[in-house]
Amino acid sequence: MEILSKAYAEASQRLATKHTLRDETYRQVQQKNVRSLDPERIPRRVDRLLKNPLIANAFRERGVLDELRKTSSLRDLSEAAQSELERVILGNDFMPAWFLSRGADLRRTVARVRARTSSGQDQKGTGFLAGPRLLLTNFHVLDWTDIGGAPLGQIVPQSLIELDYEEQFNGTMQQIATFRLDPATLLMVSPWDQLDYVLVAVQERSNDGTVSLDTFGYNRLTGDLGKITKGEPVFIVQHPNGQPKQVVLSNNRLIDIDEAQPYLTYEADTDRGSSGSPVYNRQWEVVGLHHSPEIARDNGGQILAKDGTVWQPGMGSGEIKYLQLNEGIRISRIVNDLGAKLNRFRENGLSAVGNLERCSPQGIELLSACLQTHTGGSPTALVAPPASRKDRVPRDQRTKRGPQGRFSTPE
Repeated sequence: MEILSKAYAEASQRLATKHTLRDETYRQVQQKNVRSLDPERIPRRVDRLLKNPLIANAFRERGVLDELRKTSSLRDLSEAAQSELERVILGNDFMPAWFLSRGADLRRTVARVRARTSSGQDQKGTGFLAGPRLLLTNFHVLDWTDIGGAPLGQIVPQSLIELDYEEQFNGTMQQIATFRLDPATLLMVSPWDQLDYVLVAVQERSNDGTVSLDTFGYNRLTGDLGKITKGEPVFIVQHPNGQPKQVVLSNNRLIDIDEAQPYLTYEADTDRGSSGSPVYNRQWEVVGLHHSPEIARDNGGQILAKDGTVWQPGMGSGEIKYLQLNEGIRISRIVNDLGAKLNRFRENGLSAVGNLERCSPQGIELLSACLQTHTGGSPTALVAPPASRKDRVPRDQRTKRGPQGRFSTPE
């Protein structure tokens, strides 16, 4: 089996062309030149910010709300309104308290993915709950054909997700809740060289029967544009190298949105195992599905190891050095792709399911729920219902588990 992922290799080629753009973006950020950063997208971004009551209230308190609503050209804004836009879009050291509470809630929706085969191979990635009983991750996390390994159909039925795999402040570990995937109910995919995603159903209860999946809540997704613009901070909740959950909060900005491609380019710390992580904006809306960092190379194009030497395959993929630039799939492209599939199912029935995909009547219901804020939803519509705070079932009340059923295997 090959070690270097083709998904990583191709993304790295694209990212290598973005360094000049990164430097220019940071120059504009330092100059606080919000109007010149992304002139085509800024008006759309302002419109979306004004639909968020928390942001709108802040603008109102500072006396610029009416001006932002009425001004058609950003060049006509007063100095005060311009300053407030800079504060919200480019960020400053002051963050509202809800940033912490909202982030704390949503971090529980992020899972470590254990992609496994029946022969015992086990690789780690990241994924997140994107609807009731639905997990979103990268295709290349659950399909290893890009590295000469097992295909999706041999991996998904054996794979697990682990929620609450994180360290507590006192140094102890949270109690992990492990769930099996349920591809027979729903399995939607786009290969690694397209949108690189898998949306798959998850069993309702943990393997030991003590935890309900709805305890964790989920992220609501939208295909609407205007969720982020160049120069804005991004935040990534991830399991780098399969480690306990970590959060990237600093030194991270969106560098580029290429309308001709489905990709976002951003600067942030990630690593192998971070694939499938949600990329958030400052309002904790999902803007992207992280799928690749940039591989470090020397002047001769050879891959570098973390110790600065030339990397050799015998070192293992965990020793590859990655740079700060990263690539993710725009969530709007994924949502629109899923919406098109749902429309085909409604028009043509389940016969419209792709070769690698599976969908049941219940799966259509889950997909419909996932896409209920597909377009036209205000930012507040993206706030999922509060996760139920059910306690784990006491050990003496647990139902004994019977034999595990077999899942349908995609062809």
